Amino acid sequence: MHKPLWNDELSSQRVAIQEGSWGEILTGRIHELNNPPLYYALQKGVTSIIHLSFPDDLIKGLEPPIEKRKYFLYVYPKGQIILRLLPDIFMTTAIVFLVYFFWTTKGVVVGLMALLSALSSEMVWRYWAEARPYPLWFLLTLLQAVFLIEILSESGSSSRVKFHLAVCHFLLAITVTLGFFQIIIAQAILFLFGQRQLKDYLWAGILPAGVALFFFSIRSPSHLSSSNMLYMAMDPMDIIRQNFSLEQVSLLFFYLMAFFCRRSWVGGRNDNEKEVWKGLVHLPYLLISMLLSALFFIYVYWHWPGAHEGVPVYDRHFLFLSALGVVLVPSMFSDLWSQSRGSIFWRGIFSTFFILLLFSQLIEGFANAWFQGYYF
Repeated sequence: MHKPLWNDELSSQRVAIQEGSWGEILTGRIHELNNPPLYYALQKGVTSIIHLSFPDDLIKGLEPPIEKRKYFLYVYPKGQIILRLLPDIFMTTAIVFLVYFFWTTKGVVVGLMALLSALSSEMVWRYWAEARPYPLWFLLTLLQAVFLIEILSESGSSSRVKFHLAVCHFLLAITVTLGFFQIIIAQAILFLFGQRQLKDYLWAGILPAGVALFFFSIRSPSHLSSSNMLYMAMDPMDIIRQNFSLEQVSLLFFYLMAFFCRRSWVGGRNDNEKEVWKGLVHLPYLLISMLLSALFFIYVYWHWPGAHEGVPVYDRHFLFLSALGVVLVPSMFSDLWSQSRGSIFWRGIFSTFFILLLFSQLIEGFANAWFQGYYF
């Protein structure tokens, strides 16, 4: 792990994990804006077993001097690897699961497209080995999106997948504060598509949402204070573009055009007009998330106009959009690939367009990771 440990990684490990007791971590009473306990408890377990701790003078407030970070990097490099071990496992698991799902359900070509989709995301490269909850959040959001696709397209055992979704929602509730909104959105989409069994909403919606609200309610009073302002540290459009790229937007428009013009290229090859288009099933989650993100931007600008201090809002706080985009791309491609079976011409057109855009995005993300010294 070549990238130096930076302020947030250091302060989370020292203040929340190393100095926090097990009771404080498990009840969310830590000095972190995001206080659900799962990530911090896992990291405390790992660093307790390996006996990793920081020198007392390494962190001074929340802004450790750069020379201290260099001292830690070169003199004690094993800590840099240990702290990023679990995040690396989480992000790798997310990619492997995504490829496995599409490989086994839609074939080798779609599975490889899923791999290209994941590796083309710049946020994956940037937070693959970040010693913060982001990789775990990415993994759980990706799992949630795949489980929703399975339920709504009725592929596989519905009760089994609903159980997996309920477990995923509980894990989201104890991983990230924003998991509350993801749980509500998912349950609203299920309701919209006709999944209206009360017991499913109890286990997969009401209970995990209540857990998320519990941890939100017991955060540090300083984090709930009206004087603790939010401000946009990045342009809102840049935040969206970092998580849902222009290449992915282009693929979405291409997909929608192909869908509305499908009679001209599907022809008589597919007589099943009721076949589920997984890209359309997945799209509402992304659109609702985009809308809520835009409303959040408007709220921040309206409530704290001109603010340049307080809690900064960065692109990483919307990482769930990256996970949704990564799942959406192979979902769209699998629709086009299956609907064009029997036509080498149309499969060639679709594959070429997707590969060109995703590969150009992959090169850009890899180059940025190389240039900024994240892994090399």
